[in-house]
Amino acid sequence: MASKRERSAIWPGWRSQREVRRCRVLLIEDHAVVRDGLAALLALEPDLEIVGCAGNVTEGIELVRAARADLVLCDLNLPGMSGGEVVQALYREFPRVTLLVLTAHDSLEYVRAAFIAGAIGFVCKDASRSELLRAVRRAASGRRTVCGNVWESVVSDWLEDGVASQLPAARELGATAERVIRLIALGVPTRQIARELGRGVKATEKFRTVLMRRLGLRSAAGVTRFAIENRLVSSQELDHLLSQGNA
Repeated sequence: MASKRERSAIWPGWRSQREVRRCRVLLIEDHAVVRDGLAALLALEPDLEIVGCAGNVTEGIELVRAARADLVLCDLNLPGMSGGEVVQALYREFPRVTLLVLTAHDSLEYVRAAFIAGAIGFVCKDASRSELLRAVRRAASGRRTVCGNVWESVVSDWLEDGVASQLPAARELGATAERVIRLIALGVPTRQIARELGRGVKATEKFRTVLMRRLGLRSAAGVTRFAIENRLVSSQELDHLLSQGNA
C-alpha cells in the first residue's frame, strides 16, 4: 500500500480523513426534536463536528466558551429573548465566533435584526438539506449567506425601493419629517401619527405620501431600513417591535 507521502505525490489534492479540518459547530435551539434532528444531520458531514447543543442563550454561552466552537447555529427567538437580542448576546461574548441564524421567521425585519446584531447568515427552518449545508459551509468560510426564500425577498425589496439609487440622508430632513419616518418605521398607524402631530388624518396621509416619494421609498419595509441606516430608530426599538409582533 502506498504511503501518505506517495499518495500525496500521485494526487496533490488528496487528504486523509484525519487531515480534514472540521468546523466545530454548536447548536442553540429550544425545541429538542429540532435540535436533535439538526445535530444528527450535521454530524453526518465529514467536515462538520457537533461540539454541543443548548436550549437557551445562557447555556449556549457556557458551551461556546467550553467547547471552543467555530460556528454557532442558533434560533432567533429563544426563551426570554427575541429578535436580534439573541445574536447580540452571543456577539458581545464571542465577537470572533461565526453566528448563523436558523429560524421559522422569514420577514425582512427579522433578517435585518439578525444581520445588524452581528449574524453572518440567515436560514429558514423550511430550507432544504442542501440549502442548510450550503449556508453552514459558507458561514464557516466567512461568507454572508441567506437561503433561497430570503434571498428572493431581499432582492424584491431592493428592486422595489430602489436601493441602488442614492437616497437623501436623514440630515436633509426637518424635525417633523424625521419624526414621521420614525413613527412609520415603528409601525405607528397614520391616525395615531396625525394625533401626535396635531394634524388631520388626510393632511398626515398626504405628508406621508409626499415624504416617502421624496425619499424614493415605496413601502413600510423601505422606511424601516432607511430609519435604521440613518439612526432614526435603534436596534433595541426594533427588537421591541418584533417581540410585540411575535407575542
